[in-house]
Order: sequence, then C-alpha cells, then structure tokens
Amino acid sequence: MKLLDISYSLGCYLFGVASLAGLILFAGDIYLPWTINAASPLSPQLEGATAIVANIGLVTIWSLQHSVMADPGFKRAWTRIVPAHLERSTYVLFVGLFTFGIMALWSPLPGVLWDVSGSALGSVLMLAYLAGWVITLISTFLINHSHLFGLQQAFKGGGREAGAGVRFVTPLFYKLVRHPMMTGVLIALWSVPTLTVGRLTFNLVMSAYILLGTRHEEETLVADLGEEYEEYRKTTPMLIPTGRKGARK
Repeated sequence: MKLLDISYSLGCYLFGVASLAGLILFAGDIYLPWTINAASPLSPQLEGATAIVANIGLVTIWSLQHSVMADPGFKRAWTRIVPAHLERSTYVLFVGLFTFGIMALWSPLPGVLWDVSGSALGSVLMLAYLAGWVITLISTFLINHSHLFGLQQAFKGGGREAGAGVRFVTPLFYKLVRHPMMTGVLIALWSVPTLTVGRLTFNLVMSAYILLGTRHEEETLVADLGEEYEEYRKTTPMLIPTGRKGARK
C-alpha cells in the first residue's frame, strides 16, 4: 500500500510540474503550438466581449479550485474521502488538471496593446519574465518543496510524522516579502514583450486572485502560527519589497 501511495504521489507531482512548465510556456507565448495568443484545437475560439467573459470565467474557476481545496474546512471534509497523507498530492493533481484546462480552452484575443519583442527592452522583459518564475521555484525550496507538493506526506505515510518538518522559517526571499512565490508570479505576469488583450485579461484576473488569495492564506497562517506570524507581518511586506520595516502590504 505504501508503494502505491508513493507512486500516486510521484505521479501527481510530475503531472503538477508538467502543468506548471506548460503554463510558463503558454503565458510567455513560447515554443508551444498553442499559447495565450494562439488557440488550441479545443478552444471555443470566441471573439470580443464573449471571449473576455469566457476567459475570465476560466481563470476564476482555476482560482476557486486553488482556494477551495486549500481551505481548512474543505480539507477536513475532503480527508474523510481521501487519506490525509495523500490530500496534498491530490490537490496538486487537481491544480494540474485545471491548469491544462485553461491552456486547452483559452480563447486568444490578439489585439496588441504594446509590442517591443525583438528590441533590447523586449529582451530585458523576457529575462524578467523567466526570472519571476525562477524566484517562484526557488521560494518553494526555501521552505519545504516536498511538503508543499505532497511528497513528504506520502513518503512518511499516515502516521503523526507525515506532517513533520513544517516549521516557520524566513530564509532569503522570505526576509523581503511574506509571499515571494506570488511576488515571482506577479513579476512574470507583467514582464511581457508583447501585451495583447487576451494577455491583459489573464494578467488582471490572475493578479486579483493573488491579492485576494494571499490575504485569505494569511488568515490561515495567523490561525496556525499565532503571534509568531503576527510579528512577521509587522516587519515584512506581503508582496512588494519596500526595504522598510513595519509595512503589511
């Protein structure tokens, strides 16, 4: 049974990583035959306001999946069905499914708002785009990458030690902002050589989710970590490094 659990967790992890890699290429309009600016064979290929509403709906559903499945109340109910030590791996599996869903069903809106691709500024923006995702990836390893993606829980099984190894630490980027993973995503979202109407729609809805989602996550962190996290909030900005102590935003 443990071997089956580990195999399941590894499969979910690889699927989740593949979906993240796909999202990076998709949002960056890089290499893939269908991207944020090029429709997939499954795309409904809508136009105008209808496409905007449909795309907003896609990202909103993706955001709700993240938030609902991460909610402590949902987890308590969900773990009556899914073993607790496989809950996080199952979450990663669903994240991957919903992420691939966005890429498959996205309706591109090609109207160009700016385009500096091929210029020096375009190269700088593309480097910043990649750097944002690198910051996000590094941030997962700075805390506990294997726990974040459910591997640790599956490998340790259903005992008390399954959740061990999670402690409050503030290494490197976490000394600058409380949510560097989300900071990295924001950098990537807005560092684009070519901004189309479709990309702007994606950016705005994703940015709204990040702002709302991190505030919701803060409530859980305060409940779990108490005064220790409250003190951290007082001295470290949430998303934007200011270089000053005492700001919460």
